[in-house]
Amino acid sequence: MAIKKNLKRYIFIRISCLAFGMSLLLSYQGTQSFLHGLDVQIAWHMRTVAEQGSTTGHMLNQALGYDVESNWESLPEQVKRVFSKPPEQPRKLHKYFENWWYFAPPETGYFVMMVYNQKGERRYISHVREFRKQPQVGANAVKKGFRIDPMIKIALWGLGAMLFFLAALYWTFRSLSKPARDLYRWASELKIETSKQPIPDFHYQELDDLAEIIRTSMANSGEALEREKEFLGYASHELRTPLTSLRSNVTLLDKIFPASTPRERAVRDRILRSSLAMKGITETLLWLNRNDQEPLPYTDVDIEETINNAVSELQFLLENKDVQVKVNTSSHVCSLPEAAFLIMVTNVIRNAFQHTDSGEVEIFQAGSELCVINSLNSSKGLHGTGFGLGLKLIQKIAQRFNWELKIWKSDSVYKIVITLA
Repeated sequence: MAIKKNLKRYIFIRISCLAFGMSLLLSYQGTQSFLHGLDVQIAWHMRTVAEQGSTTGHMLNQALGYDVESNWESLPEQVKRVFSKPPEQPRKLHKYFENWWYFAPPETGYFVMMVYNQKGERRYISHVREFRKQPQVGANAVKKGFRIDPMIKIALWGLGAMLFFLAALYWTFRSLSKPARDLYRWASELKIETSKQPIPDFHYQELDDLAEIIRTSMANSGEALEREKEFLGYASHELRTPLTSLRSNVTLLDKIFPASTPRERAVRDRILRSSLAMKGITETLLWLNRNDQEPLPYTDVDIEETINNAVSELQFLLENKDVQVKVNTSSHVCSLPEAAFLIMVTNVIRNAFQHTDSGEVEIFQAGSELCVINSLNSSKGLHGTGFGLGLKLIQKIAQRFNWELKIWKSDSVYKIVITLA
């Protein structure tokens, strides 16, 4: 079974990953901008010193920290050791950092450049900077203290911005999820009886509109259900009178004209069977139309007798069929709602008889357990007429009276087991 995703968690994780990626990208861009600015500053200083001077001035160079020479061999040995050959492209900065990783300053930085001064003379300028030493300014030296590397500052700012964004996102989702939870709770508790009441305020227009749609749909469903129940009730009650009259007249006709031809007898039997089938359907519709809270009287019912009577009354459904019925029951009396139990037993056996064209129908009863097994026609299966209504009724009765109902089905066999509580 596939695990369903939580929409709120899904969106939060996606936005958080996007924000984390943006934070990394901007932090990287910030560090690159810092390094580029450092390179531009050093390169500008080196070009200025080299282009303004006509000769090598060691005193000036020592004060500014730059060495300007007219030839490569005159540069400091440590610079020539780092850069194996002199630069060929003018005004291009060459650099090398010793013992450097991204989030800590390098131990030493080496810079070299070749430029032409204002007189067109070639000059090589180098600069060596000790990054991990605190610079001294005159007699008033700056006291050593805790210093944070600029790279770490950028990373901390990025992390702080990320945490702030996540906190704001969490607060936003929390403020949005509460009205959504309230809507879910209200919708789950909404009933047809309360659908006419005004909807509560969910603080957001979209949620209020959705609640109005749910309330309107529930109210419309309730009205349609009420009309359907009224129709079923009226139709079922109205059908009782003509059905009773039909059966009475068939019985009266048998008494008036007991001697009838086989053809007339077959017509009378068909009329009687049809009236019995309509009687069962009418009782089913009346049951479905009843209020679930309506109390039903309990009486002592002999389960074996009820089953045998139902089998005898429904035998006409097996005429002209190659079906064998096996009934194995035993007398057992218990207190049951007789009307509901009779409807359930009748529907279970009727379904078995109707949907068995050939084969066997086995009815077993032991104590308060009833089992009905019937063969199914492969071309008919469970889609024959009448089965859906009967099954719905069986499930409704079992649910109402807390009777255990188990159903097994395959292409050729259908089995129902009912255990009375």
